[in-house]
Amino acid sequence: MEVTGDIDRALVAPDLIVAVPAGGVRAFRDRVAPLLEGRHRILSATKGLAPDDGTRMSELWSEAVGPARVAVLSGPNISREIAAGLPAPTVVASTERETARHFQELVGTRMLRAYTNDDVVGVELCGALKNIVAMGAGAIDGMGYGDNAKAGFMTRGLAEIVRFAFAHGANPLTAAGVAGFGDLIATCMSSHSRNRLVGELLAKGLSLDRVRERLGGQVAEGIGTTEATNAAAKRLGVTMPITEQTFRVLFEGKPIRQAMRDLMDRERGEEIAGPLGEVARLVAQLAAARREDEVHAGTTRPSS
Repeated sequence: MEVTGDIDRALVAPDLIVAVPAGGVRAFRDRVAPLLEGRHRILSATKGLAPDDGTRMSELWSEAVGPARVAVLSGPNISREIAAGLPAPTVVASTERETARHFQELVGTRMLRAYTNDDVVGVELCGALKNIVAMGAGAIDGMGYGDNAKAGFMTRGLAEIVRFAFAHGANPLTAAGVAGFGDLIATCMSSHSRNRLVGELLAKGLSLDRVRERLGGQVAEGIGTTEATNAAAKRLGVTMPITEQTFRVLFEGKPIRQAMRDLMDRERGEEIAGPLGEVARLVAQLAAARREDEVHAGTTRPSS
């Protein structure tokens, strides 16, 4: 495997792992699409959505080579740690099982444990939206609100991710795995997380322009993803208070402490509600029915 910025050199290989910021993927795709052949397969490592319309990266690449030859890579993959050879898990998702397994073998090592998943939508949306939550987690760090606040914020952020992903047809259980909760923990907690740093700097009073300067040319995908997700949530009628408040801070100049207060002052409700509440009740009913069947079949074990 070779890392290169030379397109002609990269296209010699049949397998291409693409790590381009989300805002530039469409233009990059259009540039290389005429050069792609039937032997090429794409593994997208971009964790973001197109800022202008919220398109997922696999959708963009599928338009060039077809969905069966596209996979996505996501998970708690802090690049500095992987480059240092530290252990980490990751997820390769594709609608085509053979493509997922192919890239699983390609990227997996003794120190990078790769899992496969056929829920491309869920894996991609978890990887993109967790950056929004990470900015808020960084803001909590910057304001010194403590671990309880951060834990609660991350958990409610995960609920938003699940609601949004479920509205797009994703499997809600994907959010409980490596590409969901695992990636969320790493991005919200790591000192190497650019998105967490954005929130911390905003909480310390820096403007968004100054924050971008501090990043030194590096991209925090959460900024563009917030804009795209906020628009999509309104269009779909998905309740996403964290995303909405983050949008107002980033693009409307709302004071970040006021945004946090408004989140705390929201109407109190059930922890699991709406469509996901229905899913939870259905799962509980199925589990109860299975236990009843086991009792009737005499397969339950007596307690010791």
